[in-house]
Amino acid sequence: MIRSKKNEFDTACESIAHIIPALMNIPYEIKEKATEIRLKTGQAIRVRCNDTYYVLQTTFTMQMAKECIEAFCRYSMHNYEKDIANGFITLKGGHRAGFCGTAVYTDSKISYIKNINSVNIRIAREHIGCAEFLSELFKTDRVKGLLIAGKPLSGKTTLLRDLCRIIGEKYRLSIIDERNEISACYDGICQLSSGNLSDVFTGFDKKDGIERAIRTMSPDYVVLDELGADVESIRNLMNCGVGVILTAHAHTEKELLNNNAIRQLKEIEALSHIALISDKANGLIDKIIRICI
Repeated sequence: MIRSKKNEFDTACESIAHIIPALMNIPYEIKEKATEIRLKTGQAIRVRCNDTYYVLQTTFTMQMAKECIEAFCRYSMHNYEKDIANGFITLKGGHRAGFCGTAVYTDSKISYIKNINSVNIRIAREHIGCAEFLSELFKTDRVKGLLIAGKPLSGKTTLLRDLCRIIGEKYRLSIIDERNEISACYDGICQLSSGNLSDVFTGFDKKDGIERAIRTMSPDYVVLDELGADVESIRNLMNCGVGVILTAHAHTEKELLNNNAIRQLKEIEALSHIALISDKANGLIDKIIRICI
């Protein structure tokens, strides 16, 4: 049975409720369906509910943007310089505030973003039980490596998180949460469930996270959200007897199998299973591809 918490919207808005009080007065049925809160200077505030928008009679201003960023940073901007440079801040409850503005470069890297003019609050929702079907693989098959593939916003991370919650009761998982989207750590505490035997590496890039996981946590599986680690790092995992679980963008099976990075993983025999999410229903597995290795 799939369950979801009911208070996510209010928690996501908690830090800026005093700046935009109208957010707290939105009808409950809108809050329950909301996926994003889009704030753009000079325009009315919009709450996205799947493919429709609920429009508030409140115009977002540059002053509001400045105050919101300060509130997201808990009025300690210097403690969030890296997050601001990366373009997002993780909020209490695992929600995320992304933003855009003018990039400031130092030594060919973005060191800060100023004049922030758009903010997008993505509401994190745990769908407890959505990966029950997928977790059955780990009971019936020898899963050497699993890839969860689907189009953008198809529910890959939601499925991955719930899979970690389930199999993380049996297997030791090292979750390389580069962008803090799986467990959503806040003050060092995971806001979203990811399994009692799971260890979370937050903010590490994939290569560094994999190396440290192998050295320090003796995992059964390393978990990566989004295919981005170099093939050599994953090969090292295999040589240590560690499996990999990861996600990748793909609209169709043909697109999936034509992806060069995925072909490389198949060539080094890193994958035993690929789960393809339906393009008609988010989070629903359309097909399991078993790879002979």
